Amino acid sequence: MKIKSVQELEMLFTDYPCLAQIANDSFTKTRYVDRMTFEALEKYELDFHPYTDIAKKCLMSDIPLLRSQKTNRFYIGFTNLGGHGAVWEIRPVGITEVKDVDYLERMYANNGQQLDWGIDLSEKYEI
Repeated sequence: MKIKSVQELEMLFTDYPCLAQIANDSFTKTRYVDRMTFEALEKYELDFHPYTDIAKKCLMSDIPLLRSQKTNRFYIGFTNLGGHGAVWEIRPVGITEVKDVDYLERMYANNGQQLDWGIDLSEKYEI
């Protein structure tokens, strides 16, 4: 599903309030998930400026916003294919992080390097 404006983005977060809280520091950590979990996340494409510009700078087709249908928590994430078997990485985000274009660009720059460097294997909350 394509999100075409800030208003649509804000409405998405309003329409799907998170049903399960996690620790605030979890928003600064990335975690691995299996392929089935990653593919089960609802995908939204941020299809408006400045997100289309970030995607171009980061050599991506789009900036994805992912949502768990079980908890309604939103994530940024990607499939990391960097010289090994595929691994699926996600990081929880709130509306503040999604609106912070510098943050998103930093996370996705260099093939998601900052997301990858933020992996915390001890993160075990429900997706």
